[in-house]
This record gives sequence, C-alpha cells and structure tokens, in this order.
Amino acid sequence: MPPDLTLSYAAAANGSNNRRHGDSQEQAPSATRNRPAHPGPATMSTEPSERPAHPVRLTGLAQLVDALNNFGLIRVGLADRERLGTFTADDGQPIPLQVSGRGPPVVLVHGLGCSHRHWARVARRLAPDFCVFAADARGHGRCIHVESHRITLARLARDLHNLIETFHLERAVLVGHSMGALTVMQYLHEFGTGRVAAAGVVDQSPRVVTDDDWRLGLFGGCSAQMLMALIEGARANLADTVLREIEAAAHWAGRWLAPEAVLGRWLRSWLGRVDVAPLLDLAETLAAADFRGLLRGLDVPLLVVLGGRSPHYGGLPLDAYYRSAVPRVQVEVYPRSGHSPHYAEPARFARDLARFIASAL
Repeated sequence: MPPDLTLSYAAAANGSNNRRHGDSQEQAPSATRNRPAHPGPATMSTEPSERPAHPVRLTGLAQLVDALNNFGLIRVGLADRERLGTFTADDGQPIPLQVSGRGPPVVLVHGLGCSHRHWARVARRLAPDFCVFAADARGHGRCIHVESHRITLARLARDLHNLIETFHLERAVLVGHSMGALTVMQYLHEFGTGRVAAAGVVDQSPRVVTDDDWRLGLFGGCSAQMLMALIEGARANLADTVLREIEAAAHWAGRWLAPEAVLGRWLRSWLGRVDVAPLLDLAETLAAADFRGLLRGLDVPLLVVLGGRSPHYGGLPLDAYYRSAVPRVQVEVYPRSGHSPHYAEPARFARDLARFIASAL
C-alpha cells in the first residue's frame, strides 16, 4: 500500500514498536449496513468512542521505502515508462498528470508520500464514464521540485486551481485523500465552489492537530506541539528520524543500521545530504490547517470515506462529526480498510463515488 507518510510521534519520540493497523487488500464490499447520509444531532461529543490502547506507528518498512521513492529521495523498481501529460502552474512549475476517460470531470488528489499512481485502480474504473485527472503534487512522484518555489498547502491548492483553469473544467468533482483532502478543502476555501459540483474527502480530519476542545485529529491526541517537535526533529536529524522508523518496522534491521555498522554509516551519510526542507515546510502548513468553519458552510455535496482500521483516525467518531457538521454529506466507513480505503478497496470506492456523483450532478 502506498502510504500517506506521517511519522508516529510516539515512535519518533521513543522508538516504540506499536502495532500498525494497515490497509487490507482489495476485498468484496462489506455486508455491513450503510450508515445514513443525513446529518445527526447538532450536539455531539468529540471524544473518541474507542481509543487505541497504545499510540500507533504509521508506516511499515515497505510503506516507508515507497514514500521515499515517491518523494524522489530514492529510486527503487523498474524504470518508469508511463507517459504522462504536463501542465504549467502560474509560477512556472511543470506539473505531471494523467488524464483518462471521457465524461464529467473528476480530479483525484493524492496524499503525502504518494503519487498519482495511488489512484490508478480507481481511475481505471471511473474512466468509462468520467474524464479523470490525477496529478503528482510538488515534490512527489515525477513532479521535480523547483528549489526557488516553496511548497505549502496554499500552493498545492493553487496548483489545483491552475489545473482546473488549464483544462477549462466546469462542475468538476474534486476528491482528495489525506493531504489531498486538505488540498481540496484549501481550494474550496480560497477559490470557492463556482466550478465545483461536488467534493470528496478520504480518511482525513478537517484539523490534523488536537487540543482540549478538538480530539478528532491524529490519533485522537496529537497536539500542535507534538507534531512540530517531530518536524523540527526531522529538520535537525533526518537520518535518526528515518532510521528509527525502519527499526520500529523491522527489528532484525537494528544491528545493520547501528552507527558503527557499514550500512548504518552509509545511510546516515546519505540522509544527511538530503534536503527535505521543502517537504517539512509543507508539513508545517498541514499542521496549521483548520477547515471546520469551511465545512459548516459548504454549499456542494460532500462524500466522506473513512477507513475503520485507519491508524490515523480509527476509533474516532469522525463519521458522526461529518454527519452533524456538513449540510449535504454522505459518509461511508470501510470497516476492513486502513488509511487508504480507495486503494484497499478500489472497486467498492469507484462504485460509491460514481453513485455519489450521479446523485450530485
């Protein structure tokens, strides 16, 4: 599963080896009863209905390697022969994207540490009925970051705006996963819904960090201070942050990654030369985002898909929050999926999205 890469604050702080709730492989749709699409009571508790017994580590070894590959920090696997189109953002940044199918426009926006490929199996299923756009965000996949351009959530939203303008899209459906969901929300905040027919959010809270009045962010308990400490730790010593995640995912690797081991010395030397400042700048803007006000006044239909086993939000009553807070919302929970239900169950997700669009257009 390609990850939306967010390091566990517990693992980063103390190297804990907590169990990861990963995504399931593609399975038949669950027989569990669909939840109603209408808002619930106006008042509700934001306390988690079921808190994990321990903080959860978010990335396994394979997911960490995949994320580093998507960030362009390593190159693993066969040469990429996929042919992508390109459009140019208003600051001159070339943005690679894949366009497939014909019909009403659907724009799929990937998460942190992923690429347009994260949406490939959904896009393939939608293409017979929709024109599907899936781009690589700056610093991800084949979108090589221009050093003079700072990556922020606002910049990603403006890139989405540039895509919509470049291809003259009207009544587009914007669907984002994790960071991509925040990008969609930022777009709606800045540019409104004039060219948008509907929107979709996949396993994402409208506010990442938590405080005494908001417990529906990461893990149900990740304050701004905790997240900023992680980001600053990565700025100060990326090697220790990454190697701690690898060791937590694969205990056997510990002796190979020790500072005195050949591999450990080489990795520390290489990671010490990697410039991740642009991605950490982006992470800071994600931590600062808060779209609860936007959602309360949203004037287009919203589809929310949550993973019941998500390591980010599993056990938190985000479904109840969305039903009570958003005027026109459909909420689906995939009990067997983790943070990427669209990737774990693409057939079900594509069906749910197509039906939602049919009801919205």
